[in-house]
Amino acid sequence: MNPAPDQTADAILRVLGHLDPPEDLYSVSGSRLYDQITAKDLTELPEIQAAARKTTGPILELAAGSGRITRALLALGRPVTAVDSSVEMLELLAAKVGTVPFNPRGAEVELLQADMSRVEVDGGFGCVVLGASSVTLLDRDDRRRLFRRVREALAPDGRFLLTVLNADSHQGGTTYDGGTTVSALGEDSFLITAESRDPVNGARHVTMIHVSFNEGGTYRSSAYASEIAFVSNDLIQEELTGEGLTVLERRPVRIATPSPGLKDIELWVCGK
Repeated sequence: MNPAPDQTADAILRVLGHLDPPEDLYSVSGSRLYDQITAKDLTELPEIQAAARKTTGPILELAAGSGRITRALLALGRPVTAVDSSVEMLELLAAKVGTVPFNPRGAEVELLQADMSRVEVDGGFGCVVLGASSVTLLDRDDRRRLFRRVREALAPDGRFLLTVLNADSHQGGTTYDGGTTVSALGEDSFLITAESRDPVNGARHVTMIHVSFNEGGTYRSSAYASEIAFVSNDLIQEELTGEGLTVLERRPVRIATPSPGLKDIELWVCGK
């Protein structure tokens, strides 16, 4: 079930004459847009790469998407197994991994289409990576299942690198309206992003509206929605511990493109 647009996004869609409800951001066309708008986002990449560099052996990346983080991991020159549930995302990634700019050291890459909480891989990974606060896409049962899989995949001295949106600093009990931002996407299109926060559960609603112009001044629009849950850090740590993982270190992550509705991201370095 796709998240409903917030009031601001709904109003913009009405003005544009866009009658269909927003698609899931991770749909086929949404995946392509997501790849385009995140291609230059450097958030968390220096922190993940620096922590991964301190490990040895093959790397397992979960929720790899179209490869924003994968590229930074391949720069280490080690084998990478990239997992994502989206066939479209993996096709985008597959087109990149054989190119020199994306994989300059020619590291070995294996792509697996699977749910990250149910993926079946052999053990012995020196590093397992789950970035982009993607852990919040899972409910409690799937998070515990994920952490169990991670523990089984890790080598004895391996490290699990997990980025977490610090929900504890997003509490407040009031509706957050992140407002609307407009950014160019090439010469003939632009992106409208509307953000809001659910006052009940704290979830962050994001609606992206892509408007592209045709010859003669006509335009077409497409809309995509996603929802990012805010899960207590204490709860995530409790779940990690319950599955035999220990948080060894928590480091702040610099947000490359600041947003009023997105702040205080941490990188957790975990071991068995």
